[in-house]
Amino acid sequence: MTSLTKRLQDNPRAALEQHITTLQSESKLERKHALQKIYEEIFENPQNSDCDLTVVFPDIYAYVLKSFLDESEACREKAIAIMSNFIQHLPLNDYYLTYILPVIVRRIGCPEIVEESEEIRLVLIELVHIIIDKYKGTHLLSSFMNDFTSILTKTSTDPFPKVKLEACECIILITKILQRDFHFQSESYVKPVLSNFAHQHFRVRVASIRAIGAIVLSGNAKCFELSITPMAEKLFDENTQVRLQVTLEVGNWMLVYRDRYSFWHRMIPLLLTSLSDLMADVRETATKLWTDIGLQYMEENEEDLKKKTDFLKDVPSHYPDVKRPNLGCRVLVQSNIGKIVPAIGREMEGWQPDARLRSSQLLCWLLLCAEEGSTQHANTVVRTLHRGASDDDQRVIQEIKRASELFGYFITPDTWWPLLEAEVDSWSALFVIANILRGSQRDLVKGKVMKELCKEMADPDRCRVRKPKYQKNLLQVCDALMDLCKDDCCVIAEDLFTINFTVYAMPVDDNMQFMALSNLDKLRKIEKCNSLTSLYECHIRRVLSDITSDALTWTLLTPDRCLLECILLQSGSAMGTQLHLIAPLLRECLAVPKVDPEVKLKVFTALSNVLLQRETNFSKCEPDKLEAFLRIVIQEILLPNLVWSPGRTAEAVRTAAVACLCAALQDNDKGDGDKKEVNLFPTKESLEPFLEELVPLLAGLVDDNSALTRQHSLRAVCSLASRAKQKDCFTVEMLHKLYFVALKRLDDSNDKVRSFAVQTLCTLFKCRPQLYNSEVFSAHIDALFSAMLIHLDDTDEAFRKEMLDALLTLSDLDPCLLMKKVKTNIHLYRNKAAYEKLTSHLEKIIQK
Repeated sequence: MTSLTKRLQDNPRAALEQHITTLQSESKLERKHALQKIYEEIFENPQNSDCDLTVVFPDIYAYVLKSFLDESEACREKAIAIMSNFIQHLPLNDYYLTYILPVIVRRIGCPEIVEESEEIRLVLIELVHIIIDKYKGTHLLSSFMNDFTSILTKTSTDPFPKVKLEACECIILITKILQRDFHFQSESYVKPVLSNFAHQHFRVRVASIRAIGAIVLSGNAKCFELSITPMAEKLFDENTQVRLQVTLEVGNWMLVYRDRYSFWHRMIPLLLTSLSDLMADVRETATKLWTDIGLQYMEENEEDLKKKTDFLKDVPSHYPDVKRPNLGCRVLVQSNIGKIVPAIGREMEGWQPDARLRSSQLLCWLLLCAEEGSTQHANTVVRTLHRGASDDDQRVIQEIKRASELFGYFITPDTWWPLLEAEVDSWSALFVIANILRGSQRDLVKGKVMKELCKEMADPDRCRVRKPKYQKNLLQVCDALMDLCKDDCCVIAEDLFTINFTVYAMPVDDNMQFMALSNLDKLRKIEKCNSLTSLYECHIRRVLSDITSDALTWTLLTPDRCLLECILLQSGSAMGTQLHLIAPLLRECLAVPKVDPEVKLKVFTALSNVLLQRETNFSKCEPDKLEAFLRIVIQEILLPNLVWSPGRTAEAVRTAAVACLCAALQDNDKGDGDKKEVNLFPTKESLEPFLEELVPLLAGLVDDNSALTRQHSLRAVCSLASRAKQKDCFTVEMLHKLYFVALKRLDDSNDKVRSFAVQTLCTLFKCRPQLYNSEVFSAHIDALFSAMLIHLDDTDEAFRKEMLDALLTLSDLDPCLLMKKVKTNIHLYRNKAAYEKLTSHLEKIIQK
């Protein structure tokens, strides 16, 4: 072996002749075996460990490099391994690269794939990596830049992911080792590497982003222009590592890229977007980078920022509950926000929800960093907020809400109000205003802006809009204004009341009504009213004055009708002071025949409730005004609607009118001793003028086709008789007109009507005039008893009992006449027990 060592050292060709010759064999196995022997002899034989490889390489490289083209994959792999070992052990000399790199270019650097084996392509690119790494401290690679460009631009698009990864690592190395040479060819690398941004393996995407980061740092401005948009798109990648790498690279650009001052407006959005990433790692990395960038900017521009630094304030007293960015970050954003916000506005018009979400998050960070620096771009910001508020994605809306609040912290109302004043009829503008107010300063809002804003919202064309989103945001603006300005809202209390009461009267749903009621209660506290009724007393006049439309145009959804009904049902004693305004509205709505019947029914129902709750509603009303109101209600509203006219619609209106009359005539509820008693007919003179018209109308209504109308009419007759008796104006003529029609109702087809008829007869004769002579009017009494006795044998047991009680009650009219009639026909009756009980009762009366 000693002689062999000398021969390898002195004559490598002769020592390896046998194996070199075998490389020409047609057998793949023999060629592979020969390459294996060459490898072992040169690199593994201990006796050749001291051999000078610079002597061996010139004699062997041609045969080994030729094997790079061998048809056998195993032979190519072994040849590459030999050359790789040569590179690692040979001294630094571009002589070796002159032979190796062209061969590699032919195999993996051509436009078409020559090397078909993925594994061999991987080994070849690893050999390139070894070469670059070995020669990185020298300038020997400069002359081979074209070869590296051919190889790396091709392998970076290789189908095999591992080849892509290795190529990206090589590119990163090249950018550091051959910065000057790489700069001139940098554009060639961008598109091949960018093509991997959509690769399914996240590691490939991460490696490509790292490579692009290095290419941009060493390349020209065109590289940045080509890369920045794809880098921004990768912030939407589903993999955290990809987003984190984008953050790192962009942050690095902002720290060390030599042309960064020309591209702040392109890089800032990417880094600020990462501040809102879902993953904490990305957010923390972005935060640290952003802070470092701001501090570095301050150092680099120390002279320009000297004044600001000298007068640098602590965190302002009116500031959001977040950490304030450093001065460098703030100045950076203030200088570039004008170029960024228009782009955000365009993104907000896009169809991708995630892009709109990131844009809205970015807007929040821009406003936080820019502070008052966004004033000159307020118009663009407001348009963007307006567009974002109308987004379908709730995530976007939440970010716009936050951005609006930040905008309010830093921008004065004198700036934002003129921009939004004309948009108050839009619900999205109201959304923005409500949230701007939550961030605004009380002292700046409470003057002109507060008054003008409420005046606009209180306009009937706005506060009466019956749309869910508009009503909701209208109420939210009121809520935000009251939360912000508190007691200062007293000067606009009437407008606030009008807005909230209007929504309360015509809400789109229960939730909206609850919000309006909550706002009214908040206004009550601001005005220091004891109750909502007290609040109504202060402001209900304004709402009534605004009801100006023609009642002929009203429908169930007409705002004026809703307001009138709500005032009647909800305002309580507050309405008592406004009867002079309510009466004309009721007359216009109820006295005109052509008004929508459904509207009439609704208002009649509300009026009935008003009259039933008279102790509450009229407790603060002056007697003469109440009398005038009641005169209008009865003479001009109720009486015309009690007149019979054909049709079911007219029938329904009559029913509502007579029910309302019942409410007006019925006795006061004396259950609550704390309430002041309110008598609608306090004197004979207040009741008597109506009787002449009421009695014939009620007599006719007792025969109406509607059973419900007949019931209410009988109830009204009872109440009228009782009231007339109290005021000593119930006459015999009235009694005889009314009892006869009630008597006929004993045969009514409706059981409830029959029952009311019995009650009515009892009431009428109980209320008979004091001087009512039974002998003079015996014919009427006889007719009464005869009809009632017949019904004592009725098939309905409950009605029989009712009739017996009625006869017992009315027996004092003429007990002798009644006893005579009972005994005369007693053999005809089936209800023996009832007649016996009646007879017994009459005997006791007669005996007295």
